[in-house]
Amino acid sequence: MANKFTVVTDRFLGLAIDSSQQNFNSDAEFIGSLKEAISEWKKAGKRGLWVKIHLNQTSLIPLLTEMGFDFHHAQPGYVKMTMWLCDHLPSHLPEYANQYIGVAGFVVNSDNQVLAIKEKFPDGKSMPNWKLPGGHADKGEDLGDTARREVLEETGIHCEFQSLLAFRHEHNYRYGCSDMYFVCLMRPLTREIKACPLEIADCRWLDLDEFINHESVSDASRHFVQCYKDGLKHKDFAIIPIRLPSYDRKKLNKVYSIVHKTPHQQQQGEEEDAGTSV
Repeated sequence: MANKFTVVTDRFLGLAIDSSQQNFNSDAEFIGSLKEAISEWKKAGKRGLWVKIHLNQTSLIPLLTEMGFDFHHAQPGYVKMTMWLCDHLPSHLPEYANQYIGVAGFVVNSDNQVLAIKEKFPDGKSMPNWKLPGGHADKGEDLGDTARREVLEETGIHCEFQSLLAFRHEHNYRYGCSDMYFVCLMRPLTREIKACPLEIADCRWLDLDEFINHESVSDASRHFVQCYKDGLKHKDFAIIPIRLPSYDRKKLNKVYSIVHKTPHQQQQGEEEDAGTSV
């Protein structure tokens, strides 16, 4: 019966079934064949079973739950369910992604002012704090690209990535997931603020000391400013990405690490501090 299914095998002795790629006349035929196939797969030493159910076949979901399948995750257009087939071992199936990636743009101009915003809809607060512009990274988006996009969307300021300044790891965030929040040092390419009226209540260039001493600034934001000020004493080092081959050598990944700036990079930074940046 197992050969009635079109399956994909992974390197962990698991199997994946996509409901849209199967050829059965009814839900009952699908479920009956699946029960027999699972018996064969268990004897063959298969471990995990993944079933992807598309919107037009959701009638299969209650039938699969009766068999012992559980929900793994859902995305627009489908639900993925799982069953662990190895009775003598606890389940080794990985849980779905449980971390958010947030990115902020720490944008500093040549007057030593940081770009700060107040959100129109503050999270759990009666009054909005001054904070850095930023938001969630889109799927497949690099940190610097997220910072550049979010700063532009929220403030109208064009900027470019320079280095990673700091990051925060917080648990029990939205929907019980954890949150990794990366602060990127950005160089502004424009100066005129055009704040988004849908999201932003206020947006200004604030002196660093004014920002760090303001009563409506969070402890974390104060710390980020202090990190920047401390970093000014060590301009010859920065956390920037380099591209290295992935484990399978089929693509290049960005690896962020502390590097010693080249003389050219240091000269660029000195010129920007002298007023070539906006």
